[in-house]
Amino acid sequence: MGLFQFATLPNDLRRVSSSEIMVRTSYGDSDQIRSLCISDRFIMESYFTTSHTSLDDSEFRNFLLLQQCSSEHDPTSIVPATSLIQHRNVTGEGSHRNLLTSIKLLPFYSESKLHELVILERLPLGVFADPFELQSLQQRRVFSDVSVFGDTNLELPSFRSNRSVVEIHVEVSPSDYENGEISLKLPLHARYQPLDDSGYSRVEFGEPDLFLCSSHEQRRCLVLSIGRSKTETRSVFWDIPAGIRGHTEYVSALTFAAAVLSAISILVASVLSSKVESCKNSKQS
Repeated sequence: MGLFQFATLPNDLRRVSSSEIMVRTSYGDSDQIRSLCISDRFIMESYFTTSHTSLDDSEFRNFLLLQQCSSEHDPTSIVPATSLIQHRNVTGEGSHRNLLTSIKLLPFYSESKLHELVILERLPLGVFADPFELQSLQQRRVFSDVSVFGDTNLELPSFRSNRSVVEIHVEVSPSDYENGEISLKLPLHARYQPLDDSGYSRVEFGEPDLFLCSSHEQRRCLVLSIGRSKTETRSVFWDIPAGIRGHTEYVSALTFAAAVLSAISILVASVLSSKVESCKNSKQS
């Protein structure tokens, strides 16, 4: 479930100019991308309708640079403090897991009474999110809006699929919440993995991209953070079972033998069934 709370804005923070706060809160790749003006319902919708057919991190960053608002001084602007990824973990068993993310938002000021926290989860190869399952969560108001972009073919194995991205919208209002912590649970599923000598295929999740967007028709989104590079200390891993390459011959032989025995069994059963029916018909006559 989405849980969200916000603290009240201290008086000393209200006196700080918006440009000073934005400089303080921007870090990493977001230093040069402070605010976006997006006309589409989803940020990723704008990305994929501008001649992009697949998700590429460098192309996506260039897209964000092109979407920067022409003026930083806008009456609908929003001025947040730092957002922090408090905790990320993959839970569950088998091929169906949940990616848990806890986000800490410090107090912010906005002239708009309602806006959304937008989370972009750029999924690695080997996992996918089921759009129908996410629609069910949206109907239950777990998310205010959610959609999957990129490769949405659920049947493809890992080595034939492309990356996908999940865009999650969560409504937030500074007057409604106290602690500023949001917990999100994203259901994910593993694709069939390529053969590996270890018997496992490791997929790695980096940090998500975070935006705070106003609720106007021409939406203005302030960049809270652009997902950091994957590192051992910040990344989350999922070791997905995969076929062992050395077992290929044995598995192929057993599969062939099982198929032959099944075919023979079906043939014998059909012949015996025909004989039984013939005996019944002869007795009745």
